[in-house]
Amino acid sequence: MYNDTVSDFLTRLRNASMADKKTVTARSNKLVEEMAAVLKSEGFIASIDKNGTQLDIVLNTDMPFNHIKRLSKPGIRRYVKYQAIPRPKTGFGMVILTTPKGVLTGNQARKQKVGGELLCEVW
Repeated sequence: MYNDTVSDFLTRLRNASMADKKTVTARSNKLVEEMAAVLKSEGFIASIDKNGTQLDIVLNTDMPFNHIKRLSKPGIRRYVKYQAIPRPKTGFGMVILTTPKGVLTGNQARKQKVGGELLCEVW
């Protein structure tokens, strides 16, 4: 159930968005917290509160998730150089990746000229 915490986190966000829920509770670890911070900076999440091993997330109802998909899975990891970072929806979507400089969006990684593992795509 919790072998892949990133997929569990993304699935909880997707299901809550489709059901028009305002709050989500997810299991916390460092990577999930950094991904939530990136989604908050991009406007998809309104607020994040950490309670022990849980994250309480309030979704931004003005900007719901239309699509959120895990790209790199535990069985098949996807690594890209900064020149090959995808631009989903011809620039209207974004990808999140983990790099040596932390968890970044695709645009931030391109500007810093750093590649890494593709985690998910969002729009």
